[in-house]
Amino acid sequence: MQTEGNGSQRTARVTALKGFGVGVLVAGLVALMAVAALRESAKSKPQEVATSTDVEAAERPAVTAEEEAYARALWPIHAQVKQNAVKMTFAGLAYKLGDIKRGVVKERVAPLTLVFDAALAQAKKLEPPASMQALHQEYMDAILLYRDSSVTMILVAADGRDEHLIQAQKKSTKAAGLTLKVGEMLWPGEYKPN
Repeated sequence: MQTEGNGSQRTARVTALKGFGVGVLVAGLVALMAVAALRESAKSKPQEVATSTDVEAAERPAVTAEEEAYARALWPIHAQVKQNAVKMTFAGLAYKLGDIKRGVVKERVAPLTLVFDAALAQAKKLEPPASMQALHQEYMDAILLYRDSSVTMILVAADGRDEHLIQAQKKSTKAAGLTLKVGEMLWPGEYKPN
């Protein structure tokens, strides 16, 4: 009989613990709902919509047919210049990381000098509209900087001095800034590498 008493006491304790657990769960849910209600009520008034006309002022004017034709003609040149600038950068990085020797830098970069020369010649043949003359000149300057950068980088093959790479990088960085500026004007939203 003593076991019956122990069994009923155990059942009573389990029932009490279950009741306590359910009570704690309900209290927790009520507390959670109270916190959520407080957060919702703490969210203040709806934000005011900006009524500034700055957005209208920032809109770009529509391009003319001549500007569109120029942008279309420059695009293949631009694509080639960007691709070869990346190749040149990777050659310098591969050398600095010890993946390639000095002679390989020359093998990889020397042909790019000719490609930049060809891009410069193609760009000179373009006839930009008057509204894009300055932009065209900046792009020509960028191509010339990339070309000069390649010539400077090749010098590392002769003497292994890092100063050549540093000077080449300075020129490439300036050229990249110019090509990004021109690219944003002619092809807004164009993918820009990091």
